[in-house]
Amino acid sequence: MKQLVIKIGARLEDDLRDIYHAPGRRTPNTHTLYLKKPEELSEILSPKRIELLKYIISNRKKNRTISEISKKLNRKQEAISRDANLLVKHNLIRKIRQKQMTCLKAIYGSLQIRLTA
Repeated sequence: MKQLVIKIGARLEDDLRDIYHAPGRRTPNTHTLYLKKPEELSEILSPKRIELLKYIISNRKKNRTISEISKKLNRKQEAISRDANLLVKHNLIRKIRQKQMTCLKAIYGSLQIRLTA
């Protein structure tokens, strides 16, 4: 399963230069999301969104509907849907239409956050 690394304060250009000079240091099956400021992380990953993402990742073998997830997490469907839309926008999860239901699926098996100076 793929891993997502969120880097705060790092620059894509620096990582590309490092990979160019040492291609063996590249980590396969890893995607990176670059954020400039820590505030951007809190906009994307609120405590409720982290709970939602954790639930989706831990249940990644089964596609769960928004209704099922809302019952399990004891939240309104509208709130789950709104948070899911934001996570989809940032490519953290995927929405899958199955007949008349919308299921949420994890893209990554794990999430790692790195703070850089």
